[in-house]
Amino acid sequence: MAQKKKSKAYYASETSRTLDVIIGDIDFKPKTENQKLFCDLIDAKEIIVASGPAGVGKSMVSIAKALQLLKSKKHNYEKIIICKPAVESGEELGFLKGDLHSKLEPFLYSSMYLFEKILGEEKTKTMLEHGFLKIMGLGFLRGINVDNAILIAEEFQNATPLQGKTLLTRIGYNSKFIISGDLEQSDKYKKVSDSALYDIMNKLKDMEEIGIFSFNESDIV
Repeated sequence: MAQKKKSKAYYASETSRTLDVIIGDIDFKPKTENQKLFCDLIDAKEIIVASGPAGVGKSMVSIAKALQLLKSKKHNYEKIIICKPAVESGEELGFLKGDLHSKLEPFLYSSMYLFEKILGEEKTKTMLEHGFLKIMGLGFLRGINVDNAILIAEEFQNATPLQGKTLLTRIGYNSKFIISGDLEQSDKYKKVSDSALYDIMNKLKDMEEIGIFSFNESDIV
């Protein structure tokens, strides 16, 4: 007897159940008024760009919200993508062996640490194994469209304006981009106004479709 072909709705339902098990309940609440406003902006906009000093919760809020959105049956997102500029912070790492994941791992450690803090190490590993969490280098974005995904791009004060333009033109169907960094701290530019983060925040600040947000030192928690 021929096996009945399973529908897209069936696979979507199975994926949703799998994510329910992996992610579970996320016990996350904004700690400051500006964190709440940032959360609201992530819900409302397709592209969100944020700047602020270390400790205000840019990364934690972005990752926690991305996990909530991925688990939600309302949006049908399929994965979270993490990318950062591969810029060393005052230390030369030299040639890094291994595949792309291994080469990018030192630069993405802080993001993966937060995933493990929220989900635990085993669940984070399972997310990677199932393809619900992916790591991508900025240099490999050209020529692809990011569909059905939440992309988190961090440390964008170290990205070039060309990398910023490349990233923004990669957004495809049913996706959300959360871009963040610290305009006061760059490992690449003496003048942070030369960076992609500054370029994006200033050139696109009047576009209604894009949410621009700035934290300040009083938001440090």
